[in-house]
This record gives sequence, C-alpha cells and structure tokens, in this order.
Amino acid sequence: MKQLFEIDLHDYDGCTKTFSRPSARNALVREVREETGLTVIPESIAEFGSVMRRQRSNIDAGTVFEQENFYYVCRTEQEAGEQQLDDYEREAEFTLRLTDIDEAIRVNDVYHSDNSFDEIMIKRELRVLQIIRQTMVTQSLLPYAYVMKAGLDAEKIYADEYANALDAVLEKHPDNRFLRELECIDGAEQSAEFILSECEHAIVSPDDFGKGFLQLLRSVYQDTELSAFSKSMYELWGKLPDGVMNIEPFITLNYADDPLSYGDEAQTRRIYERLFEYYDK
Repeated sequence: MKQLFEIDLHDYDGCTKTFSRPSARNALVREVREETGLTVIPESIAEFGSVMRRQRSNIDAGTVFEQENFYYVCRTEQEAGEQQLDDYEREAEFTLRLTDIDEAIRVNDVYHSDNSFDEIMIKRELRVLQIIRQTMVTQSLLPYAYVMKAGLDAEKIYADEYANALDAVLEKHPDNRFLRELECIDGAEQSAEFILSECEHAIVSPDDFGKGFLQLLRSVYQDTELSAFSKSMYELWGKLPDGVMNIEPFITLNYADDPLSYGDEAQTRRIYERLFEYYDK
C-alpha cells in the first residue's frame, strides 16, 4: 500500500524497545455496521494509503511506540440500520452524522487536547482528510482528462465542457493550489497530463466518474468516424483506473469494436449506444 506520509517525533533517544501496533482502517464491514448502522458494499472497498507514526511511548518511557495505519475507502448502501455500540461508545454518545468533508476538516483543525497522543492522532486524521479532499477535487476533472487524452475532439472538449467544469470547481474551491496551477495551463494534452499526474492516490467512484465520462464519450462519438472512434476507445480503456477498468459499463470499451473485424458496423453502433445509455436508467 502506498504511504501517504510519516509522523516521527524523534523523541525516543535512549529507548531500548519498540512496540509495534498495526492499525487497519479495515475490519471495515463489521465496524462500519456496528458504529454507524451502514452496510458497506464489499466490492467497493479499495486501498487509499497508509501513515506511519513513531514516537516515545506514553506508557513505557523506554519504548518506542510505532503504529502504521492503513486507510481504505468504500461505498455503503443508502439505508442505515441500528447502531451496535460498545458501552464506552454509548457513553461517548456516538451518533451517525453525515457531513461534508470541509466541515470534517474544520472540526479536526480546531481540535486541541492536553493529551499529546490524542492530539497527534487527530492531526494525523486531519491530514488524511486533507489528502482525501484534494483527491476528490482532482478526480472531479478526471473524466475530462481521460477523454482529452484520447485525442478525439480534445481541443473542443478543452474549450467547452472542460472549461466550464474547471470554472465550476474553482468557484467552490477558489484557494485550491492544484486548481490554480491548472488554470494557468493551456491546451488539452497539457491539462490532461497535469490532472492525471496529480491522481496518484486516485480512488474512483464508478458512478460519479462514469456519468461524466460517458456523457463526454457520447458527444465525441456523434462527431467521429466509427473506426477511428473504436480504435481510440480501445486504447483509452487500457489507461482507465484499476477501480473501473474491468467492471460495467467501462469494460465494454474493450470489446465494442469486435464486430468491425467482420464488417458488422451496425452491431458495434448498437453496443456503443447501449453503453452511452447505461446511466440514463
């Protein structure tokens, strides 16, 4: 798993022992159900990254406390059931509250505790949330990057759909460093390359990504000769994120052009048109 960052206080000179405590933000299905009442969709679980934390133990001054935290992302069913809390969780009044990531970051950012262990833990979670937010902002532009990278109608998409999408996301995040840098880049290919280079932690929601992606492909398809479109789509499929590449509707791009090999253009068109209608239901 990719390491997001490391926290090392270097406060353990003279320590002779190390206590390691791996901590998975996993056991995911059970913990999410118990603490929130939500049901995780198992096939949606994907790695996000890890954080290593190293400091002097607050229990034994001669020991280095070392903990690697593993983070995953997932989707859940919409309906929530009852929470199944432990006694200490009930006493702490754990409740399910849906909030946007900006609010979560704001609350964690102002948190302060006299307990240094708690303080570092919360600041770690704050930094992870900030990385997630950056990833979410970047990935809102991923459909445009992939389609522009494919080459067909790239400059038209850059000047129209992409320009409007960038303006919209900039309006929501006017101080975002990545967006400000992106705003200064000219041209479809250069913009696509920059977006893709920023997505090293990309965890793509198939539905969020797919709706924009297929809408763009539909507009390109309508203005492009079929054999050229099919060739470009097969190459594009091979570059899609691992999280969507081999699931419906995206895997269709891998075989939609097969009927062309024996001259059946109508069948290829039917396959593509069903693909574009996938999110219309």
